[in-house]
Amino acid sequence: MRIAVVGNGRTVHALVRGSAVAALGHSVRLVTLGPVLPSSGIEVRTRPIPGTLAQSIAAARTFLDDISSFRPDLLHVHYAGGKLGTMASLSSVRPLVVSVMGGDVQPEQHPGGLGLLERRATRRLLAEADLILAKSDGLRAEIAAVGDFVGKVETVRWGVDTETFRRQPSAGQALRARLGISPNARVILSPRILRPLYNVHLIVEALPRVLAGVPEAVLVVTEHRPDEAYRSALAARVEALGLKDRVYFVGAWDHADMPALYSAADVMVSIPFSDGLPQSLFEAMACETPAILGRLAAYAEVVTDGREALLVDLAPEPLAEAVVQILASPELARSLASAARARVAEVASLPREVRRVEGLYRSLLDRPRRRAAWSGRVLDGLSLLVR
Repeated sequence: MRIAVVGNGRTVHALVRGSAVAALGHSVRLVTLGPVLPSSGIEVRTRPIPGTLAQSIAAARTFLDDISSFRPDLLHVHYAGGKLGTMASLSSVRPLVVSVMGGDVQPEQHPGGLGLLERRATRRLLAEADLILAKSDGLRAEIAAVGDFVGKVETVRWGVDTETFRRQPSAGQALRARLGISPNARVILSPRILRPLYNVHLIVEALPRVLAGVPEAVLVVTEHRPDEAYRSALAARVEALGLKDRVYFVGAWDHADMPALYSAADVMVSIPFSDGLPQSLFEAMACETPAILGRLAAYAEVVTDGREALLVDLAPEPLAEAVVQILASPELARSLASAARARVAEVASLPREVRRVEGLYRSLLDRPRRRAAWSGRVLDGLSLLVR
């Protein structure tokens, strides 16, 4: 098969999934705008993000040319929203597959919510889709709130390759040395995007309480796609709390280095106020890094509190208590890690999931080809120019 993929090249989702599909022997081209992270096994077509109206029109035209010139058998859009999604919906390539990620149908993840045109763009893309892949069962309700698409939704978690994401003690120790972290330190890892949604400030506020119980604790904060104002506020709070020698801001990390980073950690903390099923959770579980999560319904289909992870209220006190509980109890840490590794292999194995997706692709191609609907596409194009 020849599969055109549309997605954000600055995140790993479309790249990792496209590479996994290509590894099955298919030809994959990623079409996007802006910078693209390193990838393997797929062709990439990108161009600068436009800054003017004329540049936007030119970018949309070449974007569509990059899709059609590949002569794909189908088009797969990763993220049901944004300008990339709208440009993809203007393509005449069908079947159209759309992966729903979370933030595309969860307006609370966006400051000020999603505007009318953005909500329309998501609804239009889902309406045009021949197949919708939801990252979790929980996202089905969010999709239903957008429109009546239940008949074409499948849950595909994608997950991780547990051969790649596994505990690597030597790599973890080497990474600690590289970051200047003592071999005896107890490392708390925050691997999420450095934005207010992810509540990294609550981890900082919890750290003094953690240190009272575990004096060797340190916090490692990754800086993927940072909100600079939020990052500055965090750094100021770290300084005010006297934690400068206990908090490591370590920048953004290549996807290939993430197993070593999880292996360097004693516990992973992920406590956003809204979420789908994040890759970071699957990665930590596969690397046997005990996880502390907020009490979100989205996680319930993968983990049980006290068995594969600890769930906490979004406040410094209960968070600190959970961190100390794991760091002070090797038996608990081992139990959580072992159960998490087994669970992710059961419910979120990338090699198994990508075979499922391949089968879904083939099922679509066995059906009569549906022509792309032209109704509404003029408004789609206009909305693209004014958003």
